Amino acid sequence: MVALRGKDEPQSDPWWRPELKANDYEVGEAHDNEATYLEIAKQWAVDRKTLDDYTYLAHVKRLSETGWTHLRLLTDFMSIGTVPQRWKDLDTNRVLSPKDALDRQVERERRIEKTNVSVLDYHTTDVKETKFTSAQALRDSLYSGDGDSNIKFRLYVVEDLSRDVIEILGQKFGIEPDFFRAHIVDFAWHNVRDRWRNPPMLDIVSRHQNWMQLRYVSARYFDVNKEYRRKDRQQIFKEAGEEAAKFNILRRVDDDLSNKSFWDTEGAIVGLTRSRATFWLQPTSSQKGTPVGILLLDPTVAKGVPLWQGRRALWSTPPASHQTNTPQPPAQDNFFEDFIFWAQQRNLYPNHAPDPAAQALVPIQVLLHLVCSEWITMSDYIKTRLNQLDWEIIKPEFFRLSKEGVDNMLEKLHMWRRLVPLYREMVSETTRHIEQFSCRIETLAATLESNTTQGQQQPTANPASAGNPVSGQAQRGLIGHYDPDFKLIKEQLEEYQTRIDQLTAVVTAVISIDNSQRSLQDNRNIGRLTILATIFIPLSLVAGILSMQSHVSDISSDTFKVYFATSLPLAIVIGATTLTLSLSRSENKNKLMGFKRVVSNLQAHQKSD
Repeated sequence: MVALRGKDEPQSDPWWRPELKANDYEVGEAHDNEATYLEIAKQWAVDRKTLDDYTYLAHVKRLSETGWTHLRLLTDFMSIGTVPQRWKDLDTNRVLSPKDALDRQVERERRIEKTNVSVLDYHTTDVKETKFTSAQALRDSLYSGDGDSNIKFRLYVVEDLSRDVIEILGQKFGIEPDFFRAHIVDFAWHNVRDRWRNPPMLDIVSRHQNWMQLRYVSARYFDVNKEYRRKDRQQIFKEAGEEAAKFNILRRVDDDLSNKSFWDTEGAIVGLTRSRATFWLQPTSSQKGTPVGILLLDPTVAKGVPLWQGRRALWSTPPASHQTNTPQPPAQDNFFEDFIFWAQQRNLYPNHAPDPAAQALVPIQVLLHLVCSEWITMSDYIKTRLNQLDWEIIKPEFFRLSKEGVDNMLEKLHMWRRLVPLYREMVSETTRHIEQFSCRIETLAATLESNTTQGQQQPTANPASAGNPVSGQAQRGLIGHYDPDFKLIKEQLEEYQTRIDQLTAVVTAVISIDNSQRSLQDNRNIGRLTILATIFIPLSLVAGILSMQSHVSDISSDTFKVYFATSLPLAIVIGATTLTLSLSRSENKNKLMGFKRVVSNLQAHQKSD
């Protein structure tokens, strides 16, 4: 964590967030008792009439007051319309202007009613999409009672979260509150007093939950034009941060501090955002007809562009002999829209295209594909930054790096030394969730296979020969295709962590060598002054002795003989002593150069690894 600074100290570190320094905890802290929390929550608590209309909110609130204290965050989220940290920007009692109070009230209502849901209905031969931007329209659709028996699987894809969306989906499908609670915030770690920490579940418990969560990091490139350079080099990046603050869930775009390389455009920034994708699958015991899934996705800021123009298209590159009109892939500028597009495509995986059950599992595969692609891009980006640091260490004079530039290498390395272990943890958590959720995938595959074979010809004596069934284990194999990629990403992050430690040692050694050479040069300059002063010491001494004569005429030839006989031998002795010391310093310099060669060999050995 960044060390605390003085009140009037300038802000020079982009990672330094003054608002995170506050320790007053206006919205309460983890160790508050029930009475203290309820007193604080009165600021945003909903009235009884609202609770009567929001049955799911009332259920969550009741649980949070009877032992499940970790659900307080979900209760506050639904009551406020966003995370409690933003309550100070929505509280109408903090402002005196009627216009400001009205603006805050309108903004809170917008957050509460925010709805961006796409419903994907998977039929045997096609996929139908229905968009909802109104909570009432979504509610009417769910309770209309119109059912299509030809739908094999129905998926609700939700961008961001809001009170109305949580209430409608949670109440309709009886979703456990932990599903929504896990998607609200994303912190790398928590302070001791943070009450929004989500207590982890043991493996024996999490294996039986009906949802999984995939964590990933998205990199976005923020370039600045000449107008921005004249005003504020970080203006477009700040606008992206303001846009992220309008999300209901808590996400933020962080500067990676590595964008001042020789190859970077002046003022350009690469922003990193930790994101989550949370998928819920309706348990078999609750299914009454079509199986249902719900996917929560993070919004994407409109500012900037995806790093390196985004991911590779999921379609294979068409050959030259392919003369038909190939549809154009999306721009990859919005994760939600990208998923909706690819989740409706058929024949993404030709080896399994003939099987309708496999087609219904396409959204799960697409989700894994997009998340895995984001991690691969992030891994390549880390490798790029480490290679740039490598070159700058070897040839600092080529990149015209000053002493300050060399010292900044340690700052960049320390930043990556903090982030890479966090990313390893995120990948490990993602793979663990996928492995635990595999049994749910197998159950869904078996259900889809059973529904597909119904209405076909009567099964023969050998059920395996009926139709083209794909077992649940084979469907798990479709998901398992991404295991090698996740394993490779984790291995690369482990390699980067080792490389960062080695680079840190090398940079520290280079800085030490540079300081030693500078000290050696200073000592050499001091030595020259010492030689000059030393030569005049005997002359001054003898002159001082001879100056004891009151008149120059009184100095005889014997006096001159004594002067030269005394001063010259003494000067020769002192000069010889000085020369001996100079030769000794040369030997020390040779030893220093030998140490530098050892460091260079260590650098070459690291690159060969």
